[in-house]
Amino acid sequence: MRNIVDSVLKRKRNQEIQITPELEELLRKCLRKLRENQEIYKKYEDYYNGNHNIIRNYAMNDSRSNMKVVVNFFKKFIHDEIAYALGNPVTYISSDGNNNLIEVIDYSFSHWSKVHDQKLMLEATKFGEAYEIQYTTRDNEFKCAVLTPMNCFVIEEGDVEKDVILALHIYKNDLFSDNEKVDVYISNSILHFDVDGSDNLTYVDQRTHIFGTPPIEVTSANHERKSMLDDIQSENDAYNNTLSDLVNEVSDFRQAFLKITGAKVTEEEAQKFKKTGILQVPTQATVDYLIKKIDDKFVQNLLKELEEKMYKLASHVDTNEKLQSNLSSAALRSRLISLENKCSLMQAMLETAIKKRLKNFFKFIKIKDGEEYDHRKIKLKLTMNIPSDITALADSLSKLSEVCSWETILAQIPFVENPAVEMQKRRQEQEYAREQEIEHQKKLKSLENNKIQDPL
Repeated sequence: MRNIVDSVLKRKRNQEIQITPELEELLRKCLRKLRENQEIYKKYEDYYNGNHNIIRNYAMNDSRSNMKVVVNFFKKFIHDEIAYALGNPVTYISSDGNNNLIEVIDYSFSHWSKVHDQKLMLEATKFGEAYEIQYTTRDNEFKCAVLTPMNCFVIEEGDVEKDVILALHIYKNDLFSDNEKVDVYISNSILHFDVDGSDNLTYVDQRTHIFGTPPIEVTSANHERKSMLDDIQSENDAYNNTLSDLVNEVSDFRQAFLKITGAKVTEEEAQKFKKTGILQVPTQATVDYLIKKIDDKFVQNLLKELEEKMYKLASHVDTNEKLQSNLSSAALRSRLISLENKCSLMQAMLETAIKKRLKNFFKFIKIKDGEEYDHRKIKLKLTMNIPSDITALADSLSKLSEVCSWETILAQIPFVENPAVEMQKRRQEQEYAREQEIEHQKKLKSLENNKIQDPL
């Protein structure tokens, strides 16, 4: 396989790729592997959408209530992590103070990158890994999109760098298309194929791109590329089954039986009783209901135990849990330490993806505008989306004004998206204030001169 890819990569830059039998066989293998992955990863897509095992495998009882209750902890935990780790936009800082570079990034990324980053990490957390594809639009803009193991397959280098050397993306033109299409990214070219119902590839055409390497990067949720579902699936299934059983027990509770001792009731009298609610029996007879006894305490303890287990395995905190009113801020923050550690890892993974994105973005800028920038001179700051004590923060930062630059200080403030732009705005405000003060002084001097010349 590697030899086939190498032979493609060694061609001349503007030379068209030849669709050899060896390359076709490699692409067929990749497509088969993608189909296998679709079967494997479908579970994660189903659980995220609420299609849990209980929907298909719940033990049904004839003539009894068979409601199926799904509590989607998997989806809740993913959304909580994304909101906590990526609720605030990424802050870009130039290590050499190049404000023009920050303005270029802010102008090109600000209208799409925040939502894109959240979607990228959502899919990575759902499946364990996701893929970012970089491209240029018809309006000559640089943008990115998100692919998943359900529609993309990549081949990575076997060394520690794990650079993508080939990527295959499968899709349909629109909702009503029957046949699929495949785009294959190799070196600086994109090969286009049609796919029929038997997964046979038919070559269509090819075109070049500007990036020099496949513009698809792997983004992992963690070092193991493992989905959170693998840790909590059994507990979530048990929770759904237990809760469904309890709901059905309560529902069946309505089917209580009327028990009459010491008398006989005809069917006609029973129907009259249902209608009027009145039943006449002899004095010695007793009438009551035969009902189930449900040990709700045992069920509630079991549900609580399963829920706590899932929260612990997912490193989350139940924010609806009642807390003591006298807890200190440090104690409250300590409850979030596991979630913060997990979200810090998510931010680190996203930072790696953004650095690779910037590398290709600067290639685009060099071709488009002739400007050359170094992606290694960009520092990223990701801030957790948690309530901040602005008064205490302002006091702490004011004490650092003598030892840190203002750009560094501004980067610590959660609501400041771009410290360089914020500093420029501040300078403009100060310059405007100075101009107004100068204009005011001129008017005062003019009035004083007029009074001297005309004392009356």
